[in-house]
Amino acid sequence: MEMYDVTIIGGGTTGMYAAFYSGMRGLKTKVIEDQPETGGKVSFFYPEKQIYDVGGFPGISGEELAANVEKQAQSIHPALVTGTKVKDFQKQEDGTFLLMTNDGSAHYTRTVLIASGLGTFQMQPLQVNGAAVYDGTQIHYTIKNKEQYKGLKTAVVSENRVGIDWALALEDSADEVTLINRGNAFKAVYEKDEEKLQASSVHVQYGRTIQQLKEEDGQMTGVILSDGTELSIDHLLVYEGLQMEKSVYDQWGIHTDKGRIPVETDMCTNIPGVFAAGDAVVYPSKTMLIASGFNEAMAAINSAATFLDPKAKTQVYSTVIYKYLDD
Repeated sequence: MEMYDVTIIGGGTTGMYAAFYSGMRGLKTKVIEDQPETGGKVSFFYPEKQIYDVGGFPGISGEELAANVEKQAQSIHPALVTGTKVKDFQKQEDGTFLLMTNDGSAHYTRTVLIASGLGTFQMQPLQVNGAAVYDGTQIHYTIKNKEQYKGLKTAVVSENRVGIDWALALEDSADEVTLINRGNAFKAVYEKDEEKLQASSVHVQYGRTIQQLKEEDGQMTGVILSDGTELSIDHLLVYEGLQMEKSVYDQWGIHTDKGRIPVETDMCTNIPGVFAAGDAVVYPSKTMLIASGFNEAMAAINSAATFLDPKAKTQVYSTVIYKYLDD
């Protein structure tokens, strides 16, 4: 049985920054993330968008920010478990915690930090025979790593503004971009979004769906649309909505308010030894910003440190801890 000082549930930007700060404080740290990769909602929903409200960055894409936070976290070598979901949460007689995951594994920890937002999500898969074979290689559910589409024919399937954003973001790198919309108009769009689309080189297919994949030698080479149109493509991006699974915090005995965890500025929950940060929490004047999660992560880890050792410093300074790093 390997015991950790802090186990963080959620590997988004808040969770990964908490992992870094936890390691900087000398705490043995583990992160458990439901998705196959870290980055959370920033990686999924804003990878191609520029973010301007994080201190120190005049502008940075969501993909770059998530990658930077992961690199920072990996500098302290936390244990990282991905593609695994925490299903059960139990406090032991000795005050430690047992976390059970959906693969049947047991994780032991002295404190817990919840940084998993309002719940977990999965992208709606493309409902076409054989599509799952190409998931992650030629069929994608986020626009991460735009360079992989460079010089290639790419199609985006969506009737949402997300589809327009992705198609326009790929215009400069992909050789050709086609946007396939099952409807006759896009949902939740602004007039400027449609104006940008019309002024772009993106080919739009309205009122059509993908009926069949074209394949050759184990590769997807194109698609056949519902009207019989055949398109040659190398990559396909899909955004057809989300399957949301609400949080089960209340089932773990954690007090919630409309799905969020009420906390004070110390990020403590009603269970001693359990802390929360990021979109999972609520308190007066709470802001739902990426930068807010970083501050909350530090506050939560500082609380965990003093919970584990009442004599521990209430905060630490990187300039002191890493004073001789560059010598």
